[in-house]
Amino acid sequence: MTSTLKIDTFPNEAAAAYVRGKAVADPKNFGNLPDQLKQRAFAVAGIEQLDVVRRIRDAVAKLPEGASWDAAKKEIADLTSTYTGGDVKAARARAEHVLRTHGFQAYAVARHQQQMAGIASHPYWKYETVGDSRVRAGHAALDGKVLRADDPWWKTHYPPWDWGCRCIVIALDEEDAKEIGISKSGDMPTPERSGTYSFDPSDAGISLDQITAGRDDADMRIFSAKARQATVQPDGREPETMWEMMVDEKMKKESRSLVAKTERDGNERSIVLDYLTGKQIGKEKVGDANGVKPYIPAGKEIATLHTHPNGDNTPSPGDMLFGFQNGSKAEYVASGNKLRRWVWLKTPEPEDARLIRKYEEDNDNGGVDIESYNAFLRRLVNDGYIKMEELP
Repeated sequence: MTSTLKIDTFPNEAAAAYVRGKAVADPKNFGNLPDQLKQRAFAVAGIEQLDVVRRIRDAVAKLPEGASWDAAKKEIADLTSTYTGGDVKAARARAEHVLRTHGFQAYAVARHQQQMAGIASHPYWKYETVGDSRVRAGHAALDGKVLRADDPWWKTHYPPWDWGCRCIVIALDEEDAKEIGISKSGDMPTPERSGTYSFDPSDAGISLDQITAGRDDADMRIFSAKARQATVQPDGREPETMWEMMVDEKMKKESRSLVAKTERDGNERSIVLDYLTGKQIGKEKVGDANGVKPYIPAGKEIATLHTHPNGDNTPSPGDMLFGFQNGSKAEYVASGNKLRRWVWLKTPEPEDARLIRKYEEDNDNGGVDIESYNAFLRRLVNDGYIKMEELP
């Protein structure tokens, strides 16, 4: 008999990265998220202070980074004791719940990633419980069952698939799977999980491209509307909606490809997204060293990305004017390894609009005063006309 494929549990860099990569959210906002995006955020019931939520998240991440269970549990209990009225026992119980839920999910994501990488040699998965008296009947009914790794049943029952689930999946090669006995998907028990619980390890790092694949525009508008209701805070960034975060990540990915082409030939490039669906509109546009004009369809809310060949990702006067005139939801400019996003928050005063046009004319004539223009941009930010942020 050949050996099964298992993974080590402590420490685990992939599990730690999964936890630390989550954006923090308050419970209300977390509840607004579509199920596919809940794994991209971290929330703790009853705690709305995002700085506290972040510290709890980081304490969970210390577990797969090598901390002991007791040390991680104590840190979380200390952070949550204020929210249990100083009840030490309640704080410890809550810390145990947080650690089990998020810690077990993190290890499951890491295990799933490794099992997917080895699926060619180990194409079957076996469900295993821990085998003690605390195993629930619905979980015990699955113990020892073997299915193909690509069976859709795993989308809803890859453990942990409910609160407090301690089960795991073991990857098997075909010889081991046949010796144990391979089940058919239609014959598998499908015990229900709690309505508030959502976990699918294949969604752990889901991207906007993966979300839009196979969805029509109407479905995407519903999906994105829910994502725009939920405010989260990625590390080192101001609070934003989950949809903004997903669009940021999409633009970061696209910018790497566009910048590489711009650095080869010196020409600016751009793409346009439908902001309500996350889908690209038309094809990539290529300009020259002096600029590029994206295709802007009528009646669309858009987000744009374009490159600069000179190493500076400061929006030009023309960029600012373009975003204002076209009502862009967000504009991104990439140069080298830098990506900047800016958003118009309110209509500029007439004098400011005239100044933008004056700077654009000066820029086209090669005579813009860079120091004066940068001071103008800082004032627009400080006065709340635009929001501008360098993306990590």
